[in-house]
Amino acid sequence: MADDLLTPTVAAEAYEVRRTPWRPQSLLYPAVFGGPTAVTVLGLVNGARLGVSRRATMAVAGAGVAALAARIAVTLWLSAAGTERPSRVIGAVAGALAWLAVAAVQKPRFRAYELRGGEPASLWGPGLAAVLVCGFAEAALILAVTS
Repeated sequence: MADDLLTPTVAAEAYEVRRTPWRPQSLLYPAVFGGPTAVTVLGLVNGARLGVSRRATMAVAGAGVAALAARIAVTLWLSAAGTERPSRVIGAVAGALAWLAVAAVQKPRFRAYELRGGEPASLWGPGLAAVLVCGFAEAALILAVTS
């Protein structure tokens, strides 16, 4: 009779990955420099690499949309109040808040990946691309909304 007590819980077939994932903690840098859009895009790609559930993917997407909406709302409120436009700081804070959702969802899967001996992929190229593309798109959106 097989005993489930002695069955390994971290099995290679349970966590099969196609491409090497990025370390979720490293996504904080694109979050701060690129804003919530950059970290959401990278978080969704990394979630697919880690094989997170659809519910977790939707949580990351929802947190990203909520962070972007909050950034736009706070920027509009502060610009209506006549303050200097601190949209860079607001973008960094909104990106960090979106990163919290990404990290909470992906840390357990990444930890299991590391325990199996996996090494994280480099985030330099994709992170820089996300900061530039998503950051400029977000800045254009903020400029269009506030003008």
